[in-house]
Amino acid sequence: MPGQPELLAACLFYFEADGVTEKSIKEISGLGVENTPAQEVHGSSKSGKIWRQATPTVTKFTNITLKVIATADVDLYQWYQKCNEDMGTPRQWDQNRKSASVVAYNQQLTEVARWNIVNCYPVKYTGPTLTASSGDMATETVELVHEGVKRVK
Repeated sequence: MPGQPELLAACLFYFEADGVTEKSIKEISGLGVENTPAQEVHGSSKSGKIWRQATPTVTKFTNITLKVIATADVDLYQWYQKCNEDMGTPRQWDQNRKSASVVAYNQQLTEVARWNIVNCYPVKYTGPTLTASSGDMATETVELVHEGVKRVK
């Protein structure tokens, strides 16, 4: 159809954060923003008429889950460890928050969509499930908390 934009394939994408690059990303999920409105009855007026209004409340961001093909590289785990473990040293989550982005590409491998992620850091790390009879690649999963997602392209 003339004028119809190219549809994005869900398999052409990438994730990167400050200093975390060159990963083989298997899956990204949780790029969500939600604002649940207050919808209760706010009062009663003359003649007993109920007064209600759907009013915006605090914006909530869902955690982003990143599944990465496991390699000898340990930087994702070390990032998690710096932000969360307090085995004798204070957690360093504040200074280890990173700007990140998820990029989607078209069939010509040109960037056509981008979601910027504000101040993210890992709050959960899961190592691979290893099974002798499996033909799957080993994956690591990292769950990121953040202060906002914005689609900029």
